[in-house]
Amino acid sequence: MHGIAALAEEFGVSQRTLARDLTLLREQGWELESSSGRGGGVQVAQRWSSGRMTLRGDDAMELLMALALSEALGMSPAKRHTELRRQLGRCFAPADRDDIARLRKRIRVASPVSSEIQVSLRGDAQVARTSIYDAFAKQWMLSIHYIDSHNTTSERLIEAQCLLLAWPFWYLLSWDTQREAVRTFRLDRIIEARKMNQRFQLRPANLFWAACNEVGIVL
Repeated sequence: MHGIAALAEEFGVSQRTLARDLTLLREQGWELESSSGRGGGVQVAQRWSSGRMTLRGDDAMELLMALALSEALGMSPAKRHTELRRQLGRCFAPADRDDIARLRKRIRVASPVSSEIQVSLRGDAQVARTSIYDAFAKQWMLSIHYIDSHNTTSERLIEAQCLLLAWPFWYLLSWDTQREAVRTFRLDRIIEARKMNQRFQLRPANLFWAACNEVGIVL
């Protein structure tokens, strides 16, 4: 732990300037510990060894997906997931916490699908999923090629509004702009996804969660 006077001298600034800079660091999300008296001073909180993460779409999505998967598989109690989500939120700078909270509300976990449906799982399409997750997080319109249960291929222009995990499937709950209605797409059936240069606005989430019942998914 370093004293204010020693830090000011080391950086060649006044103590008043250093105090202002420390305030700015706190506002940006850095957690600082301080103490007064002999041997006191300021240091970065020990649990943050390399600074805070900043919210970027890919990083946030990977963390949220992993948490949702863990929750679906019952790898830890629900109370623990609540605590993990709370800790995850604290890992981001204050200015980003509202963004990640809104993103988390758009991802839900349902009961696993029946074993009869599980056997229809198609091969993983990581290339398509990268575009899908990016468009979902940043609210970009998506053009997708989709294969339905009858092996019929169609092209859709959609808003990727919500994501649902019903093990082992991820479902994209979307607004289909051509049909002007809610549509549910299994990610393993999306064979191509192209992000468009147009953003969409979020619609009421209940509109999409209600659609789950229509395809037999129990929330």
